[in-house]
This record gives sequence, C-alpha cells and structure tokens, in this order.
Amino acid sequence: MSNEEIAQMFLDIADFLEIENVQWEPRAYRKAALTISSLPVDIKQIYEEGKLMDLEGIGSSISKSIEEYIKTGRMSKYDSLSKKYPLDLRAFRKIQGMGPKRAYALYKKLGIRSINDLKSALESGKIRKLEGFGEKSEMQLKHNLESFMKVKEERKMLGYVIDYFEALAREMRKNGPFFSVEIAGSTRRMKETVGDLDILATSDKPQKGMEFFTGMKQVKEIIVKGDTKTSVKLDIGINCDLRIVENGSFGAAMQYFTGNKDHNVKLRKIAISKGLKLNEYGLFKGSTSIAGATEEKVYETLGLKWIEPELRENTGEIEAARKGTLPKIVKYEEILGDLHVHTKDSDGANSLEEMVAAAEGFGHKFIAITNHSKGLRIANGLDEKRFSVFNNKIDKLNEKSNIKILKGVELEILKDGSVDLSAGVLKNMDFVIGAMHQNTNMPRKELTNRLIRAIESGLINTVAHPTGRKIGERAPFDLDYESIFEACKKNDVLLEIDGFPERSDLPFDMVKLAKVYGIRFSLGSDAHRDMQLRFIRMAGAIARRGWLEKRDVVNTMDYKDIQRLKR
Repeated sequence: MSNEEIAQMFLDIADFLEIENVQWEPRAYRKAALTISSLPVDIKQIYEEGKLMDLEGIGSSISKSIEEYIKTGRMSKYDSLSKKYPLDLRAFRKIQGMGPKRAYALYKKLGIRSINDLKSALESGKIRKLEGFGEKSEMQLKHNLESFMKVKEERKMLGYVIDYFEALAREMRKNGPFFSVEIAGSTRRMKETVGDLDILATSDKPQKGMEFFTGMKQVKEIIVKGDTKTSVKLDIGINCDLRIVENGSFGAAMQYFTGNKDHNVKLRKIAISKGLKLNEYGLFKGSTSIAGATEEKVYETLGLKWIEPELRENTGEIEAARKGTLPKIVKYEEILGDLHVHTKDSDGANSLEEMVAAAEGFGHKFIAITNHSKGLRIANGLDEKRFSVFNNKIDKLNEKSNIKILKGVELEILKDGSVDLSAGVLKNMDFVIGAMHQNTNMPRKELTNRLIRAIESGLINTVAHPTGRKIGERAPFDLDYESIFEACKKNDVLLEIDGFPERSDLPFDMVKLAKVYGIRFSLGSDAHRDMQLRFIRMAGAIARRGWLEKRDVVNTMDYKDIQRLKR
C-alpha cells in the first residue's frame, strides 16, 4: 500500500472540492493527506491494527475512504470527482501560480487538461487573451512551467522512504536466513532522492534467502530471480535488488554497490596504479584476494583512510583520504535539537504541547518553535500580539518540560529586504529565521540585494531554506550565492540546512562551498506535524555530505549557547 498514493488522491479531492467552492472539506482532506504522507509506517498496517481514527485529521468519512481503497484499490469519491474534472491536478499543483480554480478556468476556456496542453497554449499565446489572465500573467506562468520542467524527476524522496527501507532490512535480519543484511546504493550515501534500493546480504542458504525475500509482503512483483541476485518491485513503486555475496567479499561489495560511480572509477584507477584489480568481489593481486571482507581493509590496502559513505561523491574525498585530511564529519547523535519547527498556531497540524512531547520522544535536548510571522498570511502568520501570547505559553511550558523550548519565528523578508516584525518584538526571541516566500521572481541583482539587506539588518540568526528550491516542483532562486555567503560571514549570520524532503536546502555541494567562507549552519526539520520531526536526520545527512564538522553546526551546542548567538 502506498501512503503517497492515498495522500495524492486526498489532495486531488481537496482541489476538486475547492473548484466546487466547498468551504471546509478541502482543508480536512489536505490535513489528512499531510498526516498520511508523514507516516513512518504503511497505512495498511495502521488500518489492520484498527487505529485509523487515532491519526490526526482522520475522521469517520475519510477513514471509510481509506478502508475502501485498501480493500478494493478504488476510492469512489475520488473516482466520481476525477471523472467530473479530467485534469492533471497532481502536475498542476506543482507549478507555482496554478491553483485548482485557475487550472479549471483554463480547462473550461481552452480545454487544457495536462502539462502538454498548458505548454502548447502558452506557446501559441492563447492564455493572454483570456479574461483574468493577460500578457504579464501568461509570461509568469510560462516561467513557472519552465522551472517545473527543469526539476521534474521520477525518483522517491529519501526522507519519505528511508523508514520503510530500514524496516524491510530489519525484517530480513530478524526472520530471514541471513548472517548480515545491509542497505547500499544512494540510500547509504543519504542522497536526497533515490531511484531504487540496493540490499546486500550474506547467507549459507542463498536459495532459502531468495525464497524468503521474494515472499515478503512488501514484494509486489518478481522481476528476475536468481541464486545470488534477485530484482523485485516493492509495493511503494520502487525496484529493489538483493545480492547475496560471500563473507570474504562483503566489504568489497558494500564499497562497490554504495558508489557513487565516479568515486568507484577513481578507486579502480588507484588499484591499477598499484598493480591490483578492484571489483565487487574483492581487491586482487593477480588471482589472489588481498582484501574484501571489510570496506576498511579495501581502503587501507589502497593507501587511503576509510571514507564515510555520505562523502563518496568524487568531490575531493579520495585526495583527502590519501593525505589524511578528511574532515571528522558531524555525527547524527551530536545533533541535540531542532531549530525549525511549526505548530498549529500558524500552519502546522499539532499543538505546542504535542510537538514538544514528540521532540522529547525523538531524544531532543531542545526545540525551537518557529511559527510564521504575519507577512505570510497564507500560513496564518502570527502578529506581535499573537506572538506575545504564544511566547508566554512557551515560558510556562518550559517550567515543567523535560526539554528546552526556544522562542522563535520564521520571519518574512519583505520585497524591499525589510522584515515584518519590529526589532523590539524580535529582541524577545531566542532564535530568528529569515525567509523569502513571496515575490521571489525578482531579477537576480534585486533578489540578492533584498536578502543581503535582511542579513545585514542584525535581526536574524539564520537564512531559512536559502535556495528556495522544491525538488520536483521549483528551481532554486536566481541569486548571487557567493555574495550571499560573503554577507553571512561578515555579519555572522548562519545558513540553514532544511531537512524537509522536498526542500533539502541547502544542497550538499553548496553547503561544502559555504563552509569555505567560514559560515556556520543551523539544522531544521521544518516539521509541520509531530511525525515530521524525524526529518532532522535528513538535515544531518546533508550536513555530513557537505563535509561539516561538529563545530560547523550550532545544533550541537547547548541551548544556552544558541540563545547567546549574535544577532
């Protein structure tokens, strides 16, 4: 069962109902979609345990639709509405400025149903002639469509599937005839998106191992089945390869199948230069294996320090391993708290108390509650009065909480670079995030100067999701990033690494570049509900991939030191 598919169906239903001007149901379906897409386990499992109604936003009507889909593979409400409105809303809602009502207006007037239809209409200049659109609107829509097409890709976001992957591997270890089971590939490198899943295992009963694997409930289809390699399609719509290897080759296989390709090519060249041969079976001198049981031994025999999987992108890690200058990258357990979290007081789904309790459950020592400010009305941003009341609530909760709650805000950076709350209000905040959500299609120089003005204001601690990208939906902002980095360094302003899967922002290569400027970083899950707090791990992964050490990440500090950060 695909949580993602049900969530997308509910988002479609919400859009259909919005077209029909239904008042409250769209919000309910979107809330349900958010809940389901954030689940770390299969929705079918929750249904079988009889706990659907325990989920946030899942009432009687919505739970019946879920049950219907689980039992029949259909959802009658979705079927009837999608027949009535034959639009590709899933694609349209990823295009900035293409809300459901606008999409429906284009369908009614020009018969536009799909991305290709929209592209043709824009190329022919038909949209500018419609009432309510015009030439400027058409040009903006064309720009947004081009941005969407640049970043569109058919991959899964790791943050949404890693729990599923790890649960699959745990089940294999616990119940299967295997000595060891490990995840390899881009998942092990913690890449933001993955195209498939690679699993390596050892066993003295390989045939039984393959029988166990292909019989697992997660396996939807067997593609190829062999004694040492089997390929299947999992029920979340992704392919998985299981390879069973010899104990003596396990380390070499883990190295080979972790990648990336360029990293491996360079290692093989080093082996050749030493008169050796490296492949997935081991490191050989002639026909004799001289290393292969462990990755560490393979790297050591090649004259290299062992390289953390997250660093294996051929961005200088092999040269550093040869010289002994690899960074001691920050450990996941060194990340003590989350510095970007929302509650239902703005656009989240859970209360302050619920988010704090969930953060404690995740083992956090502190959490910064950073609800949106008033300038972002679509997110129900808080004004000065509401923040005063909310922060008093935090103070009272801090008196009895087992973790520390930092008073924060995701502050809106306005079009001219000013911010939408006064310095007096911000003085009482513990951690201030500056963010650009609106009017971001400005010319490069203007947008850059706008952000720099906010950085120089002395009012913010960190720049939220600095590139503004959304994977599969929106290209990064057109900014002069080196000027941004220089401004951050000069003004001692942090850059955020946002771990929310669609954002994954900053990307790891820009993190590595920004580190050269001497900038420090804050990590945030950007959680809008309790289960999304797990995305702090994704922020940590990007930090590691960007070569950050403990000293580079303020989340490794005590909360009191965070409160004392310059602003």
